[in-house]
Amino acid sequence: MTWDEYYEKFYDWAESTRASRISSITEFGASDEICEIAQELFEDKLVQRLINRALSYGVKFKADEIMELVLFMDKPTLSKMVETSVDTLNKDQLEEIYMLIDDDVFERASKRAHIDIFSDDTEEVLDEEEYEPVEPPQKKIGFFTALFMGLGAASLMDKKTLHKHNGKCNGDCANCPPHYGYRYGRWYYGHHHVHGCEFGGNGGL
Repeated sequence: MTWDEYYEKFYDWAESTRASRISSITEFGASDEICEIAQELFEDKLVQRLINRALSYGVKFKADEIMELVLFMDKPTLSKMVETSVDTLNKDQLEEIYMLIDDDVFERASKRAHIDIFSDDTEEVLDEEEYEPVEPPQKKIGFFTALFMGLGAASLMDKKTLHKHNGKCNGDCANCPPHYGYRYGRWYYGHHHVHGCEFGGNGGL
């Protein structure tokens, strides 16, 4: 019996006839029609029987069709469908069938789609250009506070004059102005010489 004959008479047959004629099919048609009929069968075992027979005759299913039949499939049958699918499954589909198919089949399907459902690709690492130090809101200060701050600033200017930085590491880390460095996978803004230090500190390491 050809698939066209089975498909044409399927809706006129009793459930028992639909089931018994599956083993008579020797030519299969389009995968979408097989998927449609499979969902009309009343037992999971019959669905698996139809799909396995179709697979044995070289039928390959699309990713969307496979997902429509997931709830009817046992692990071996679903694994065969995924292994021979005509297209790749997306991340959501791979997450849904994880643990429902054989591990080696899942691994091959993931590699084929170039998707790792366990990777966390949402973390963004800021580079030097994107980094903007957050400044605290300015507070109002009194007259005497401003006076003392002015005196302190004058003293600091004197120190800076004595320890003017030339933009390169001079070994005087205690008086090194704040600068960028790279630590633990992120840009760091501080006084210490770390990897990527713009003043070349730490031997550039």
